[in-house]
Amino acid sequence: MLQSIREGTQSTWVRVLVILIVLSFAGFGLEQVLFGGTGTSVAEVNGEEITPQQLQIAIDAQKRQMQQIFGDNLDPAMLEDDRLRPSALEGLVERELLLQEARRQNLTASSRAIGRLVADVEAFKVDGRFDADRFKVVLANAGLTPERFRRSQSQDLILQQVQSSVADTEFTTPLELSAAASVLTEEREVRYLLLNPETLVAESAISEDELRAYYDTNPEQFVSEAAVVAEYVELAIEDFFTPVDPSMVDEQLAAVKADYTVADQARVSHILLIPTDDEDSDAFAQRVDDVAARLSGGEDFAAVAESASDDLGSASAGGELGFTDGSAFPEPMEAAIAALEVGEISAPVETDAGTHFIRVDERIAGETPDDGVLRAELEASIQRSEAERELLLAVDTLRDLSFNAAGLEGPAKAIGASVQRAESVTRSSGEGVFANAQVRNALYAPEVLEAGNNSDVIEIAGPRFVVARVAERIPPAPKAFETVAADIRQQLEAEALQKRLQELLADIATRRASGDGFDAIAEEGGYEWQVVLDAKRRGGQLPREIAEAAFTMTLTEAPDLELVTLPGDQYAVVELSRIRPGAVLNLSDAEAQALAQQVSQLQGEVSLLEFRRALRADATIVTR
Repeated sequence: MLQSIREGTQSTWVRVLVILIVLSFAGFGLEQVLFGGTGTSVAEVNGEEITPQQLQIAIDAQKRQMQQIFGDNLDPAMLEDDRLRPSALEGLVERELLLQEARRQNLTASSRAIGRLVADVEAFKVDGRFDADRFKVVLANAGLTPERFRRSQSQDLILQQVQSSVADTEFTTPLELSAAASVLTEEREVRYLLLNPETLVAESAISEDELRAYYDTNPEQFVSEAAVVAEYVELAIEDFFTPVDPSMVDEQLAAVKADYTVADQARVSHILLIPTDDEDSDAFAQRVDDVAARLSGGEDFAAVAESASDDLGSASAGGELGFTDGSAFPEPMEAAIAALEVGEISAPVETDAGTHFIRVDERIAGETPDDGVLRAELEASIQRSEAERELLLAVDTLRDLSFNAAGLEGPAKAIGASVQRAESVTRSSGEGVFANAQVRNALYAPEVLEAGNNSDVIEIAGPRFVVARVAERIPPAPKAFETVAADIRQQLEAEALQKRLQELLADIATRRASGDGFDAIAEEGGYEWQVVLDAKRRGGQLPREIAEAAFTMTLTEAPDLELVTLPGDQYAVVELSRIRPGAVLNLSDAEAQALAQQVSQLQGEVSLLEFRRALRADATIVTR
């Protein structure tokens, strides 16, 4: 009954939402939704099989996640099934162990909890609110039914219960809280010198003669990377755009204009009552009368829907069903909707689904699309569709011809393309299509680089397709001094700076050990210095970098000094002078409570890890 809505929602955003939902199912036991048979199992967990289909779903999900993260820079080798198989199978085994434990504990998920979970899924919302039509359409486009989706959500809730039953039982004892507070509220006495960056840079300056000497004595460091001159043929969809015959646009416009015409719409809500298997007709009639009485008594419609409706998808959203143009719902419902005023509630309406109480929440007048706008969209769609077809035909031809061709001129001429050149492509870098790591990897494959063959036809984003070959190899060569002098200077000055810093640190440590004070050392060296008597781990007076160093240092008999790098190319010499342990009394009630919760959470995570290990240790797991 939602066919008209479905036909109007075949857009990119719907496909993206469908992909996200399907990915969320990957590896979670939905192979029977997507596949007909089980085949030979890849593993058994206490006698329960994990099928090849389940494993492939999990592997494919990992591939998509990696492609989303790394994009065109993803190494194709990372997507090999054999590389992803162990981690995917491990995830499935662990999930099955938890599900078995849930069954042992007789854990279940209530319909109300599932309803709340469904209503919170962003993919099912319109303007931030659950939309029943969107819910049904997205699931239908994913090849799923609401009942199958409900079962998967029920399984996820049960798994949460299993893990919560372990992690949430942890608590923090007074002794544990005291130990945590002694670390968190610990105070340290810290002194530090700020070194003069200008003086350090001046003392680390490198002369031209030193640069030249380093260049002459280290020639192996200044050799260019081996490169190639590449020839390639690139096909992009834009290359196949051609003017569209106006008569074709006219024909399409006449055919689809009615589909783009929006009829009068009504936004409706309902309360659906469905007889249960153990409910006789009198009991069901009484239930219908009770709902009618609550509504006629002025009780809020959404509240009645949430507490009484048997429609899982809409109950948690106050009964909202979304919009209808007169064809979305069964005929008795549409007849009742047509007769209602905005805000009016119908008498009980009978359909095959059950008994409905219907309210019209809003009416919106229909719209007729602008011919000019629709014509432009159709023309662009037709042009792209024809270009895609021609592109794929050209790619097939290019693939066939380039496979055995000695070069690319012949295949390119056959499809009306041109051979282009890239003058310097290395394994690690390139421009244009060779900025794509996948294309460079193909160019440097042994059968292309060594044997002189054409590469495979590679698809990259666009869509674009590329076939390449090596026209000339460029061996490594010495780099001219002028091109690397700046890099040498940067390297040598950095080394000189670090050497000078270590000398300063050693000198200050020696003087402190001999009894010289920080103030005297600072005055003599022209350094700024600071002392913080009650430094804290967080929210104190110390710069973040100095605080991090000071709270990892140990207190020894000799002055404990450490060199710290600060933002803006600055440096500090930090000294730890004293440690005062913290105490719970140093925390406010709110801070003590937050710390206790944090410790309990960490303990819960450790307990859950041990629980999973125990399940595995007690299980019989066979992998194939």
